Amino acid sequence: MPRVKSVIVFVVCCALLAAGRPSSGALLQSKRSSATDLQITGMIAGITPGAVRYISYKHLLKLPTVTIPIQPDDNFTELPRQKVVITGIYLDVLAQSLGALPGADLIVAICSDRYHAHFSREYTQQHRPILALKINGLPVNTWAKKTHNKSPGTYFITHASFTPSFKVLSYDEMPQIPAVIAGLDFNSSPLVFGAIAPSANYASTPEIDAGYRIAKQDCLRCHNMNSTGGTKADRTWQTLGTRAATSPATFERLVRDPKSIDPNASMPPNPSFDDAIAKALQAYFQTFSAEAH
Repeated sequence: MPRVKSVIVFVVCCALLAAGRPSSGALLQSKRSSATDLQITGMIAGITPGAVRYISYKHLLKLPTVTIPIQPDDNFTELPRQKVVITGIYLDVLAQSLGALPGADLIVAICSDRYHAHFSREYTQQHRPILALKINGLPVNTWAKKTHNKSPGTYFITHASFTPSFKVLSYDEMPQIPAVIAGLDFNSSPLVFGAIAPSANYASTPEIDAGYRIAKQDCLRCHNMNSTGGTKADRTWQTLGTRAATSPATFERLVRDPKSIDPNASMPPNPSFDDAIAKALQAYFQTFSAEAH
């Protein structure tokens, strides 16, 4: 085939492929059209700061998906420990498809129960989290009605498999597997994690640094520093800081067995938190007490 014709054929094929894949502008809508729409905020091309957009379940299914067996995690505790097949989108593929800006190196999953999960670029590349759209070929809620007393919601995040990639003291990296996801916020790691960096009024120590690394992965899911972090626990970063500074023994009980302090606490116990972890968290949170400012 002559070179000119080959080029023309190539261009036409590319155009047809592009026509079959919706642009981010066509994917994201300014108004919610269904209760199953996923809210999108943050650093996305064409979205002004503070604006809210929505993507429908139907449009999510048009993006590049994978269908893959996974090892059930804590969202599948009502099932025997056997593999199920998930259809979904890798988070890094979703970010690219929606037009995430280069500086958007953190995806925050915001859940309807006020829980937040934080997926850094490093975590996303290491563990390939998947936004689940179907389980065994069925929409999640449809599947859950057949198998579960409690649904993980229209959207949740899982992994084909998970192996911790780091350890802090005796604390192993934990999988981020949020359920009942209402929205995704495309954000900046320095901005989000900088909000909970240890107070500059305290000199950095290995114990404080270890507490910070654990708190970023664990505590930030349910506790907030102003607008950063989840609010499921109804205890702010400053409240934890005051407790750590004024009542260390109570603070340690709180992080190990919250219901021993508050019978209505939603936070599960952490029996694996040994003395070193408890002391590191205490040292870190003390930097947020009133005396530190």
